[in-house]
Amino acid sequence: MNIDSDYNISYLENTKDHKELAESIPVLVYHGVVDNFDGSNILLADFRDQMFALKEAGYQTVTLQDFYGFTQGNKELPEKSFLLTFDDGRKDSYYPVDPILDALDYNAVMFVITKFSLEEKGGNYYLSDKELKRMYLSGRWEIQAHTRDGHELYKIDQEGHLGHFYSNKLWLDDQQRLETDEEFKYRISNDFLTAKNDLKSTLNIDAIAFAYPFGDFGQDSINYKKSLDVIDSEITKLYKLTFYQVWPGKGYIFNYQNNSNYPIKRIEVGHDWTPANLLRILESGKNKGIPYYDNFHTYTGWIKTWGKLTYINNGMILEATRDINGASMFLDGSALWKDYLYKAKIHFKKGSSFSLLGHYMDENNYIECNYNLNNISINIVEDGKKINLSQRNGMSIYPNSTRTLSIKFVNTDIICYLDDKPIISAYKVKSRNNQGGIGIKIWDPVSNNSKITVKEITIEEIPM
Repeated sequence: MNIDSDYNISYLENTKDHKELAESIPVLVYHGVVDNFDGSNILLADFRDQMFALKEAGYQTVTLQDFYGFTQGNKELPEKSFLLTFDDGRKDSYYPVDPILDALDYNAVMFVITKFSLEEKGGNYYLSDKELKRMYLSGRWEIQAHTRDGHELYKIDQEGHLGHFYSNKLWLDDQQRLETDEEFKYRISNDFLTAKNDLKSTLNIDAIAFAYPFGDFGQDSINYKKSLDVIDSEITKLYKLTFYQVWPGKGYIFNYQNNSNYPIKRIEVGHDWTPANLLRILESGKNKGIPYYDNFHTYTGWIKTWGKLTYINNGMILEATRDINGASMFLDGSALWKDYLYKAKIHFKKGSSFSLLGHYMDENNYIECNYNLNNISINIVEDGKKINLSQRNGMSIYPNSTRTLSIKFVNTDIICYLDDKPIISAYKVKSRNNQGGIGIKIWDPVSNNSKITVKEITIEEIPM
């Protein structure tokens, strides 16, 4: 073998070893792309600027099948991959966008309301079956299901209040009653199936994905709390992927491999976002490495779940607001962290309880070191239920003082520190929260009486 061929093999192997691969992937969702501002949809000029900025920054779209392979852990994708989606099957999200996709070599997914596009021939607002066929054949667009009848509001009680189609039992006027459990299940499963069959019979498309209208997959139910479980059970029989819009503060905005959290999160791009705003959000949502340090001179992805969060020159202020007893925040892009030491330098202004949150997955699943006026404790929160693991009596926080608080995760052991001294521990902890990021929570029994300044955060990896 000659020198040149040896060099080429070595170079290719080295490139493969150091290839930057995605550990999580964002999904963007748009609706209309309009020429004149209407209060909700993005202007064409702004959308064009966003897409060109993403391309210039190295971002590339992926297909739905590649995205599915990634979520299952069967497909590697480049680090700056994203899935681009549009809802409703609107003409104004196809005609203005398609030339931009063509110019940038981008592709997108269109979720259509089959009742409007395939049965009522589209009209002036929705795309017709002929237009959808043309989109599909271009190779730039994938066509998937958004519902058949579920994109309108329906009567859900005798008084005539309206609610979402999938998450509520409907009121039957002719019988003066709500649907039974069986009628609800049949109605939604039939709609899931009909939307899929519409795409197959009209466009010969085998839909694998479904986007929930209004982003509601049962979590916003008004009159039938079991709808979430019923929806999940029925839709997974027909679709490999389901999508919704992630609400700020409800968890990490990217999607991870082999993640049991279902459905897929989408970032709804605001009509007033600049390209810089979008890039900043995508960069802050990517997985962050350890060691990690933050003195809050720039935005790095801290997201509040409740209360008020304010950046200042020398830190961040987290505080309760009027009629609220506390506040909390978490660091986006930290979901994959496992064994680490999380240290926070905090100035306490007021309040009676402070928690360092570790192995944080969402607001209902994390592990905490809780410091308050009477004791320090280690607690696990799973599905919103708190379980105490260990507790030590004694005051640990003082108003108008600055303290350094820490929590360490080593395999199944948890240790809490106060001013760098170990103060309480729990060993061989059985928890499904075996990884996750970091957060902070404050609380007081009196509303608007919790406030801290976070001066710096340090994360150190624990050697295995």
